[in-house]
Amino acid sequence: MSFKTAFFAFLKREKSQAELEGYRHATKQIDELDAAIQTQILARPASGATPWSYPEHQQQAMAYAWVARALATIANTFIEIDEKTDARTAGYLPIVTFTQARELYVQVPEYVRRAWEAMANPSYRADRPLPVVLGPRIEAEGKCPMVHLLGIHAAAEALDGFVEARINELLAGRSKIAEDDKEARTLLDELAQVRARARSERTFAGDQIRSLGADVPIETHEAAENRLFNALADQFLLGQLVAMPGLARSPALIGHNVKGREVRKEDRWFMSEEKAIKDLRDTKFGEQEIKEFWVRKNWRTTPVEERYLAQTAALVASKAISVVSRWSTCPFDAAYQTHETVQILDRTLPRGTEFHLNMDEGEDELQVGNPRFRRTQQYEEEHEEGHHDDASEA
Repeated sequence: MSFKTAFFAFLKREKSQAELEGYRHATKQIDELDAAIQTQILARPASGATPWSYPEHQQQAMAYAWVARALATIANTFIEIDEKTDARTAGYLPIVTFTQARELYVQVPEYVRRAWEAMANPSYRADRPLPVVLGPRIEAEGKCPMVHLLGIHAAAEALDGFVEARINELLAGRSKIAEDDKEARTLLDELAQVRARARSERTFAGDQIRSLGADVPIETHEAAENRLFNALADQFLLGQLVAMPGLARSPALIGHNVKGREVRKEDRWFMSEEKAIKDLRDTKFGEQEIKEFWVRKNWRTTPVEERYLAQTAALVASKAISVVSRWSTCPFDAAYQTHETVQILDRTLPRGTEFHLNMDEGEDELQVGNPRFRRTQQYEEEHEEGHHDDASEA
């Protein structure tokens, strides 16, 4: 790299991509994995009437292989787009792009390992539950560099190209599924919906970023970036659903697109743990605290809260988690313990971990024990600084 290139990179506060080259070349091992999947799985027709009649361990292998392929493709695309877009600083990347690519590359070897293990072992038990959520997401300080946005857009297009043939094959087989097999037909319809959503988001955001100029407010940049990343995350998920369509029923995906809602005053205790409701409902302390909680939230839930409630309900029903206690402060909600590795709000929690969601004033912070929370027999006041005048009347 020339002094001139390094100088331009210094002025733009970019970072050498040399550290990433080892990862970039090592991802060629994924080609060997894909070839093995083709010969050992896909070349042999599934013994069943549905496209997902392959044994579960083979479906897991294909899903993990896709995760590895997708992570590597996204990171590679970031580098390739930067090289094409900004030749003056070839070999250097914006810090946000460098960090994002590195965070994706480092995950690839583990998913390649999981895919090989799953393919080899009919009794395979995953040490990382599926579906895998794309992350971590790295965000720039201030406006996101245009080349990074272009990289996200190109990566989403690349992932779409990888899964297009396979998903078209699955959807074409829908007509062969018996009319009374509504579950199978519904799963394929949901795959089509995820693809349509990802393509719509990508196309809209692609048009949006082409019109971004230097004088565009940072909020507009962030909106475009969010839409692009959502499209990329959907494409990342879609490849896993193509490999293992039954994942569409995973608790991790429940509530993925829910919205917040208005809460009626008679439903003010619906988030609270059952014992806490018995202890506090119709008491002066309990009613003052719960009403203050909702006044501060304008009597509305957030999308995160709705998703959390839907996921925990599904996980309780499947016996993957259970209620172990109640939180001592408002809304006095349940604290849960995991009985197996689970995903909650896109976070993976190992077996034996306690967790709850801090929902006060819409903070929506998933709090996790180490691995358990400290216990208290008392209920505590959350709003020691005082209550709104209408809290006890609302």
